[in-house]
Amino acid sequence: MRNIFDQYSQPENRVTHALMTALQEERKLLGLFLRELVGAKPPVNPSSLTVLEQQYPGEEEPSEDELERRGIPDGWIFDDEGRCVFIESKVIARLGADQIRRHRRTAERRGFTSITAVAIAPKLPTTLPPDTVLIEWRTIYAWLRRHSQDFRWAALAAEYLEIAEARLIESEQFVEGTLTMFSGFPFGRDHPFTYLEGKRVLELAMGELRQRSDLRSKLKMNPKAPGRPAITGRQSNAVWDFLSLASSGKIENFTKHPHLTLGVIAHEVEAMVTVPNAVNGTMRRNLIEIGEDGFQKLVSGVVKNLKPLLRHQPGATPWFRGVQRRYPSQRAMPFIDAQIDFDLRTAVSQRGSAKVQPRWLSAAYNSFVHKEGANYQIQMGVHFRYDRCPELGKVNALDLVAEAWLACKPLVDLAH
Repeated sequence: MRNIFDQYSQPENRVTHALMTALQEERKLLGLFLRELVGAKPPVNPSSLTVLEQQYPGEEEPSEDELERRGIPDGWIFDDEGRCVFIESKVIARLGADQIRRHRRTAERRGFTSITAVAIAPKLPTTLPPDTVLIEWRTIYAWLRRHSQDFRWAALAAEYLEIAEARLIESEQFVEGTLTMFSGFPFGRDHPFTYLEGKRVLELAMGELRQRSDLRSKLKMNPKAPGRPAITGRQSNAVWDFLSLASSGKIENFTKHPHLTLGVIAHEVEAMVTVPNAVNGTMRRNLIEIGEDGFQKLVSGVVKNLKPLLRHQPGATPWFRGVQRRYPSQRAMPFIDAQIDFDLRTAVSQRGSAKVQPRWLSAAYNSFVHKEGANYQIQMGVHFRYDRCPELGKVNALDLVAEAWLACKPLVDLAH
């Protein structure tokens, strides 16, 4: 079914329509918008203000083609005493200082004496007139989410920003910035995973994780190194990306270095440290030289590091995965020839957890040491199931992801 905010063809017009409709329908929300985001105290009761979208005061509503030709402001909020707020919003196109100045002159010609200019964009420029109120779309989104419990139209507008952003990401129309911000992994029994929403949430999460100083200082994560060139898998039930641990001069081939992998799956989130098949000679040599006993001690150290996380998130599972792949051609989907998955605690003797079975770890480690030419990679980290870890749905869910990666530092250290 078509979304109620999809009546325009241009993304700018659609998302502005969602915002302006919410302000028109919820007048208390309009008052909060003016006070909390614009910084203007409504001179009268918000119910007495006029709200127009894509239309000049006193004129008939134009067609969308005429909107683009005439350059009409995206929104107007005004009273009968000469006070107005005009809104210019962008999603793909760039905001321009000349456009804001033209809108202000138009407002003056139409008799407004107290004029506030508001500019909304995914990422704000620094060249706008100094008397312009600058707001990023992600700030609008967070504000709508904050008020969504009290105002139905705020929730609808916030949800539409998520939908619009997912479409733009899929069509690769975004140049910079975002419409929303990471607010948790929303999936579960009542909110099934979809590829488009999974991709949107993954990109927001990776953007936040790149900025974490703990990952940079403790694991030497390189925030400037690219992740996957494209998030593919439209027909699958998972999306994933990675943060590189390669130094700034060695980012040409991510498979030569371990990396921090985040997977958003239909039933869980995976935070894993990946050691690729083609990892550099230093790490491969170090993994071999420590021997099976040394690797078991390394795993014991990782499990010990994870204790604080597991104490607060008992539904989380420390995990190991080894995968042997075979590629029929360079761009083809691989065949999985073998895969081993197990709870890391099966390698560590401790109370109240998985039954100890050291042969799982032995098989996984020796398959790496004696690859016999096979394409075999290993991963170590934590699986967080949506039904067992309700904290995943909150904005601080990325703290859990970072904690899982940081606990795997003994493995990462073998790269040096």
